[in-house]
Amino acid sequence: MENYFNRIIDLFVKSDVSADSQAEFQRWLTEEKFSGEKEKALRGLWDNMEKSNSAEASSQTRQSLRKVYKKIKQQRKVNIKFLRFWQVSAACLLIALLSILYSIHYETPVDADLIEQYVPIAEMTRFTLPDGTEVQMNSTATLLYPVQFNGESRSVYLIGEANFKVAKNEAQPFIVKSNDFQITALGTEFTMKVYPDDPLLTATLLSGSVEIKFNNMESSLILKPSEQFIYNKRTKEETINHPDLHDVTAWQRGELVFKSATLEEIIPVLERKYPYSFVYTASTLRNDRYTFRFKESTPIQDIVDIIVEVSGNMKYRIEDNKYYLSPLSLNR
Repeated sequence: MENYFNRIIDLFVKSDVSADSQAEFQRWLTEEKFSGEKEKALRGLWDNMEKSNSAEASSQTRQSLRKVYKKIKQQRKVNIKFLRFWQVSAACLLIALLSILYSIHYETPVDADLIEQYVPIAEMTRFTLPDGTEVQMNSTATLLYPVQFNGESRSVYLIGEANFKVAKNEAQPFIVKSNDFQITALGTEFTMKVYPDDPLLTATLLSGSVEIKFNNMESSLILKPSEQFIYNKRTKEETINHPDLHDVTAWQRGELVFKSATLEEIIPVLERKYPYSFVYTASTLRNDRYTFRFKESTPIQDIVDIIVEVSGNMKYRIEDNKYYLSPLSLNR
């Protein structure tokens, strides 16, 4: 049984699979059945990757990735009431990190030790990269970057959402990489959102010019200022919008803005911003679309009250740090 799980996980990480297959794999990985065996197989793959490619990947790189994994596991232990949510998050993040590790020695100089910056749930952070690029990261995001930028480019690896104010250096382009998504810039400002559990990859250019590569890096385009690029990993559809930039950067001010969003799209954002999880059945959430705007530090209780009142078709109860959503009874 152990070898069976090893083969499945190892094959998935090393192979180029469709978005639907990725979603199905993540559901399988986070099911309770055989959870111990799957956890052991993941740990085994992680250990094997640390032992392999020693000439290409530095020990500091492996330590950085291992810290991310341990941090997720520690968070799950502390917040045992969020177990299901963190199983999904840990699986998605770990899969993305494993995929990055397989390609990292092709993209980064051998001596480029990596630093890992992780933002816990309900928090944000600002810091400056070694080249002077200013970064602001949203909750549950992870950024891997070298101690020093050597070579022909300045490459970093993002999982989650972040804003970059890139220090200009024409001789050394700045590249933000994620799984099947890449942005190249010289001196510019842009926002990028690439959460593993979100089918939409989003990039918004605030100033300057960037090149975006997507669709297994086979497609590319140049984004202009005030344009937003959205790529659906599942449908392979791409769109370019001209959004309100004040709304796009709302998260940087601690605000929440939802434009024509379903509850299925809204709930994961709330779970990242607040230390609460939501429990519901598929039949509870309709496909109706809503537009909401919440100021900084709005209590989650107020947000849920408004959402439930506007939807008009469900109720909730709170137990510990969980919101249980259910349909309204017809005989209320």
